[in-house]
Amino acid sequence: MEAEDVHSTIAAVADASPAGKRPLLVHIGLVEQITVGAKQLLIEDTCSTRTAVVGVDEVGKVLTAFNYRSATPSRYFVEESDAVAWLTQEAVPESAIRAAAAEPFTADMRGEILWVQWQADESVTDADASALLERARQMIPLTCPPMLLQLNHMISLTEGALHTFAAGLDIAALAIVGTGASDKVITAYYKMLHHPPYPTRYFESVRDAQDWLTHCFQ
Repeated sequence: MEAEDVHSTIAAVADASPAGKRPLLVHIGLVEQITVGAKQLLIEDTCSTRTAVVGVDEVGKVLTAFNYRSATPSRYFVEESDAVAWLTQEAVPESAIRAAAAEPFTADMRGEILWVQWQADESVTDADASALLERARQMIPLTCPPMLLQLNHMISLTEGALHTFAAGLDIAALAIVGTGASDKVITAYYKMLHHPPYPTRYFESVRDAQDWLTHCFQ
């Protein structure tokens, strides 16, 4: 995918929706590479109110991870039905979108699971942890769902942040998804020293984490 491809797609979207911006669903198929110029255009693009990118595997998710920094809310899905459900849910007020853009994570409900993804290479502070707790309380005030947490090459967490997660998260279970030894060490340290009151397990596959949460807590 090159910059020219993005330019032509944006033009086609604008022509298809002359009355104004709409939610946008994009199938990327088996795209092998996205150039730097194309990525920048996608990050800056505002031709839709929100964008759901549908791919076929985790490779597509990695290739489009940059899109979480885009000017409009964007999510990656492997199932079209999940993408459509997210696109057609009640719109979030613009003020809330602006506030969320400043947060170092994304959070949304996917079925019965609270799904949280930290930005890449993040160092999580006490304030970041408190912001996540507040977002969770706003999203799930009356329920106690399982949570899937993607570390995304997290660099570090403060002791205060770890304590906040252990003492304040009102969840049924926590599946932590990492990509290497450092993520695994963070999880082990959290479990050993902070003793979270909910079942906590580490996975290197999103699918395995989701299966564990679904089967154990359905």
